[in-house]
Amino acid sequence: MIRILPCFFLLACGAELPPTEGTVSAAALSAPAPQLVPLDDLLVPASQPVRAADAGATLQRRGAGLAARGIAPPTGGDLAARGAALRARAETLRAAPLD
Repeated sequence: MIRILPCFFLLACGAELPPTEGTVSAAALSAPAPQLVPLDDLLVPASQPVRAADAGATLQRRGAGLAARGIAPPTGGDLAARGAALRARAETLRAAPLD
């Protein structure tokens, strides 16, 4: 009985499916099949270095440099206070010398 039940549901759903005849145009039927390529060349192996790791290391180094100069990271709070803190931090960062 348990194996018959899914079949019943599939048959019940199939009655309401739209017809498939005439849904593919003649141009699509006469077009050549797409060329298949192997996925091995397209997928990046996990052993290759990722650019995000280099960017993360750069950002960590820049953050440490800012912290060494006394520029504190942003803190939490309500939205207006966060906006004011971010504007103040932006001014501090604009005034900081570039390495």
